[in-house]
Amino acid sequence: MAHPIRIAGISRPADVTFSFEGRSLLAPEGENLAAALIAAGIRRLGEGQDAARPRAALCMMGVCQQCLLRVDGRLAQACLTPIYAGMVVTAA
Repeated sequence: MAHPIRIAGISRPADVTFSFEGRSLLAPEGENLAAALIAAGIRRLGEGQDAARPRAALCMMGVCQQCLLRVDGRLAQACLTPIYAGMVVTAA
């Protein structure tokens, strides 16, 4: 089944399972974590200093660090982190 956010006709690696905040998700192996979360409908990645301005994937190239998350317990920028099977992701 085609996903409405992904480009049809593009071959991708097989989907792998990873988790975000305890929720099991699927994404093509190697896709960046920020893109996989956006495709899954997850745009809020954490709280900023002001609750009205949550952190999210903004620049998508590693400059702003607004997409900082914990991947298997270590801080990582979601836009620069490739998805792999079994990855456990939580808010930073």
